[in-house]
Amino acid sequence: MTDAQKRLNLARALWRWRPHPTQEEWLLSEAQTKIAACGRRWGKTEAAAVDVATTALQHRNCIQMIVSPTYDQSRLIFDRIERLMLGLEPIRKRVHVVRTPYPRLTVLGSLITARTADEDGRNLRGHCADRVIVDEAAYVRENVINEVIRPMLADRDGQLIMISTPFGKNHFYRAFVKGKSEERAGDSRRRCASFTFPSWTNPNISAVYVEEQRRELSPRQFAVEYEAQFLDDCNAVFEWENIERAIVGGSMRSTDYEVVVAGVDWARYGDYTAVVAVGVADGRCEVVGMDRFNGIGWAQQTDRVVEFLRTHRVCAVLTDRTSVGDPLTEQLQSRLWDMAVEGYTFTSSSKRELVDELALRFAHGTISIPRDEQLITELQYFEYELTDSGNVRLGARSGYHDDLVIALALACKQAKRAGYHNTCLVVGSRVPIDEW
Repeated sequence: MTDAQKRLNLARALWRWRPHPTQEEWLLSEAQTKIAACGRRWGKTEAAAVDVATTALQHRNCIQMIVSPTYDQSRLIFDRIERLMLGLEPIRKRVHVVRTPYPRLTVLGSLITARTADEDGRNLRGHCADRVIVDEAAYVRENVINEVIRPMLADRDGQLIMISTPFGKNHFYRAFVKGKSEERAGDSRRRCASFTFPSWTNPNISAVYVEEQRRELSPRQFAVEYEAQFLDDCNAVFEWENIERAIVGGSMRSTDYEVVVAGVDWARYGDYTAVVAVGVADGRCEVVGMDRFNGIGWAQQTDRVVEFLRTHRVCAVLTDRTSVGDPLTEQLQSRLWDMAVEGYTFTSSSKRELVDELALRFAHGTISIPRDEQLITELQYFEYELTDSGNVRLGARSGYHDDLVIALALACKQAKRAGYHNTCLVVGSRVPIDEW
């Protein structure tokens, strides 16, 4: 009986835990390096937690480390391990947990820690381990894996486990390909093994939920997030075929729509202030006006935005109120007393939500844009980028701008938030558009 099989038997005896078939396939592999491309809700957190907990009990004095792009991600596995250990009455008193400066659990001489891979893995250097589990490994920088984590395992000939949803064809993809090539070579004792586990290989996930996600997400998003596929140009937020499909030959006028909303992205440093107006009808948004400018003072910028909004008969506007945008939004609110002017504060999560909603409009064909070279270029080169801290940054590729993209996303967000039909929001009330 292999060590891996003993650990599964131990999990069954201690917690009555039984893996589903693909979890069992994954856990029975004893390759030196294991790579799993997983769809969401496949069960990687549960499988990793049980694997680490049983290894700690089976091999006393072993050192295992959980590494993720952020502490919150590492804590998902660590907290599950803690619950498993503290739920065992015979050893509960021998479990010791320390939460600062980073989570550590000791049991029967074994050590389990949860760390972050930010700052290029500076806090990981100088440590050694028998096993390192890298969660969301595609979002951990390549130099952290190769220059920090792999050397940690060298002294003990340790095991590296990488689990993640794909993120383009980066270092995680290359490691995955290496494992597959060894599999094709037919080496039963191969040191590297790779697996693909789409979400639906978890029999406990609702098929209805998966199909709902297939309808909600763009084909590219679904392929990555649920099918665990590695796709080229995964960094591009907007697929070129969706951009092309959204382009209309003629130009629409704001007077063609009863309801027109707008988004404003204020300039910063070398950027441009951009304002985009969209006509809203039957769940669709169509760009009916755009303006983009820089090199003028804040007062002149506000004047120009006000004139644009009046010209296009905008009834509600959503502006970026982050930083300098806050007082500028207040100026618009004071000047446009008969118009609903709201602010939107950008954080990493709120920006991603905003951009994802715009990407879904393009994917579902519910947006139309003019054949404007600047807007099309900004959409084409708007990308996801992995930062040094392991977070995902959304924005223009170096050398490009994204002001019109953000203004368009704000306008579409305002259309969705308001739920317009034949009425228009005005601050404090709803006024029929004929009376506006």
